[in-house]
Amino acid sequence: MPENEQRFDRIGKLDIVVQNVASFRIDPASLARPDRSLVLICSPVKESALRQRGRADVFDEIVVTSDFTPDGLARTVGAIVDRHAGETRLLCHDEYVLGAVAVVREKLGITGDRPVNVRPFTDKLAMKAALPGIRMPRHAPWDADAYAENPDSYVAQVLGIVGLPAFVKPVNESGAVGAARIDTADELRNWAASAGPWEFEIDEFVEGTLYHVDSAVRDAEVVHVHVNQDLHPCHEYADGKVNGSFTSPGDDPVVPVLKAFNDKVLATLEHKPRDGVFHHEIFVNAAGEPIFLEIAARAPAALIPMTGRIRWGVDIEQALFTLQRGEPFTSPANHRGPFAAYVYFPKKAGTVTALKRPAIASDHRWTWNLAVGDALTDATDIRDFAASVLLWNDDFAALRRDLDLLDTATVFELA
Repeated sequence: MPENEQRFDRIGKLDIVVQNVASFRIDPASLARPDRSLVLICSPVKESALRQRGRADVFDEIVVTSDFTPDGLARTVGAIVDRHAGETRLLCHDEYVLGAVAVVREKLGITGDRPVNVRPFTDKLAMKAALPGIRMPRHAPWDADAYAENPDSYVAQVLGIVGLPAFVKPVNESGAVGAARIDTADELRNWAASAGPWEFEIDEFVEGTLYHVDSAVRDAEVVHVHVNQDLHPCHEYADGKVNGSFTSPGDDPVVPVLKAFNDKVLATLEHKPRDGVFHHEIFVNAAGEPIFLEIAARAPAALIPMTGRIRWGVDIEQALFTLQRGEPFTSPANHRGPFAAYVYFPKKAGTVTALKRPAIASDHRWTWNLAVGDALTDATDIRDFAASVLLWNDDFAALRRDLDLLDTATVFELA
C-alpha cells in the first residue's frame, strides 16, 4: 500500500509532483494546501533524501518508481487519477522529466504545458532553432555515424562551421554534464573516441562574463526578473574551480542590457510555457554584447533560489510551483534585502584529512558534504560538491571580497 494512502481521498483537488533527479530547494511543506491532496512521484534516491530530511509526511501519498518514461509515468499518474474525482495538476521542477510530464498531461487531459511548450527547453538544438535572430554561438549537431565513416573529413567540416576553440556538450543535459572544451582537431578526435552515450552538439567556444537571468511569467507576461553574475562558467567546475553566483546590483550598467536581451529571447520563444519560470544563461563578451547560451523552463539549481529570496523576496522555485498551480503570484517590487551569493566547492580525488573554513565577514550558512576520512573522486558535475556556503551582506563590496577569498580557498585537505 502506498504510504499515507489512508489520507488520500479526503480532499477534492489533487496536485501530483514528479521528481526524478532534481531536489527540493524549498521546504516541501510549503506545497501543502488545506483544500488539495498532495502526492509525490519520485525515484528511490529522492524518496530516501526526503526521509533523511524529515519531510516524507508532508505528502498524502508517495509513489516510488524507477520508470520515468512517458508510458511508465502515464501508468503511474493514471492509477492515481483514477482513484480521484477532482481537478488534477501535474507539477514538475525537474528538467530531466519535463518532457515526459508534458506528454502525460497531453495523454491524460491534465491542465498544463504540452510537449510543444517544453521541447525547446529540453533539447539544446531545438532551443537554438526556436530563436531566429538571437545572437548565439555558431553550432552544429554532432553526427557520430558521419564521423565514423570519414573522421578527417567530418572533423574538418564541423570545425569549419564552429571554429576553434570549440565546446561539445549533450543536447539534453544540464550543469555542464558531459561537456568539454576542444582546442585542436586532434582533441576533437580523441573526444569522439571516448564520447558518452548522449546526443551531442558542438559549439563555438564563447569567452566573456557569464550571467543568469531568472524570470517568472504569468499568462505569458514577465512579472518578475532578476540578474545574477556567475563566478565562473559551469564547465570549469570539473577543472576544480568553484561554482557560484551573486545578485547583481541594480545600478550595474549591464543589468538593463541583460533584461532587454532576456525579454527579446522570451518574446521569440513563441510556444514557451505561459505560466512558469525561466533560467536564462547569457555571456557578455569584451565588447559588451550579450550572447545567448541556453535557457531552461525550470528554476535554477544549487542555492540560487535562496539568493533570490534574500535579495528580492522571491524564491524562484516556489514561484514555479505557484504558477504551475495557477495560484496568484505577485512580485514584491520594492523589496531589497541584502546582496546574496552562494559557492559550491568541488570534490577532488584523495582521502580527506582536515576541514578548513575560511573566515569571512558576511553573514553566512556553511554546509559540509564530506567528513574527515572520506575517500573522494574528482567531481564530474555540480551536484557533487564538498561544501556549500550561502552568504549575504548589505555591503556589496564586502560580499565581493568574501567571494574572492572563497574563490581561491582550500577548504579541505587530502592525503
